[in-house]
Amino acid sequence: MKTTISLIVCGVAFVLYCCSCQKNTDTKPTSTTTSSKKVMVTLQPGGEFTVDQSARKINGSITAKTIRDSTYYSVEIWNGSTKYALGIFDNLDSIHFMLDPAYTYKIRLVVLQKGTGPGLYYDLYQWGSLYGNTEDDGKPLFNYPIGGILRNHMDYTPNIPNYAYGFGENGTDYQTYTSDSTNGIVTQSLGEATTYAGDVQGYTVDTTHPSITIPMRRLVFGIKYICPQLTQGRLVVTFGWPNYLPGKVLYPNTIDNNLSIYSAVGFLTADTLVMDDGIYDISASIKWELPDGRTYNIGSSTTALPTPDRNHLLNVNITLPVLDSSATSGNSTLSLKYSTTSWSTNTPISF
Repeated sequence: MKTTISLIVCGVAFVLYCCSCQKNTDTKPTSTTTSSKKVMVTLQPGGEFTVDQSARKINGSITAKTIRDSTYYSVEIWNGSTKYALGIFDNLDSIHFMLDPAYTYKIRLVVLQKGTGPGLYYDLYQWGSLYGNTEDDGKPLFNYPIGGILRNHMDYTPNIPNYAYGFGENGTDYQTYTSDSTNGIVTQSLGEATTYAGDVQGYTVDTTHPSITIPMRRLVFGIKYICPQLTQGRLVVTFGWPNYLPGKVLYPNTIDNNLSIYSAVGFLTADTLVMDDGIYDISASIKWELPDGRTYNIGSSTTALPTPDRNHLLNVNITLPVLDSSATSGNSTLSLKYSTTSWSTNTPISF
C-alpha cells in the first residue's frame, strides 16, 4: 500500500513539474517577443509628400493601387548604430512598430512610386519551403533600391532576413521595367520613378502621443522636351551608357504634355549629384523621323544632357532644321538649348 501511495505521489509531482515547464516555455519571451515596456508607434509622411499623391481611399481607408502602379513604403529603424527594424509596405495604414521609451531611435521612411516610368521591378518570392516562411511565397520581392518582401509588417533584429536592406544600402542602383508592356528590366543609377525620403534622428517615444511625422524630400529631377516646330513626323529619344533610361517617342499631339521624372539615391544626402565617377551621366540621342522615311539627328549623334539638381526640371529646347522636298537625311547642325526650372517644395509634381 505504501508503495502504491508513493507511486501516485510521484506521478502527480511529475505531471505538475511538466505543466510548470510547459507554462514556462509558453510565457518565456523570445527574441521576437515585444517587451511590455514598448509602445506601438504609428507613422505618417509629411514635408514634400502628401497622401493624396500616392493612393486612393475606399470606405475611408487608404489602399494601394495595382502592384506595378503601387506606392511602396520602406521603413528602417536604428537604435544607435545598430539596425533595429525594417519593413516594406504598400498600405500606409499598416505602418506601425514597437519602440521602447527608454531609448532613442533614428527612423527613416522612403516612398517609391512608379511616376512617369514603367514601374519598379519586383520578382515573386518562391523560397519559403527552403527558409521556413512559406506564407510569403508569391509576394513581391524587391532588389533595388530597397530589398525585401512586401509583407506590410516590420521585422526586428535578429530576425531581419539577410536579403532585406534599406534604401541605397546595396548600392546606388534602381531596378525598373523597360516599358509598360514588357517584363524586361534595367538596372542603373538613375531610375524613371518618383522617390521621397526623410528621417528623424534622436526620436524618443511620447507615450501619451505615440505617433511620428517624417519630413519628406523629393529625390527627383525632371526632363521635358520642347519643340514648337514639330508638326509632322516624330521625335525619338534614346539613351546610352551609363544610364539606359526608357526611350521617349514624341508626336505633335503629345510633346506638349511630355514630362519624365527620374530618381537618384545620391539625392538622399545632397541636392546636387556628385558626378566624378560618371554614374549619373545622361547620354541621349535625339532623332527627327519624317513620315516619308527621312531621319535627322538633332545636334550630335550622341548628346550629353546636363544632370539637373534635386527638384529641378531640365527643359530641352529642340529646333528642327528647315526642310524642303529635296532635303535628304543626315545630321542637323543646330544645337540643343537647355534651361532649368525649380519646383517649389510645396508644389505637387503632376503626371
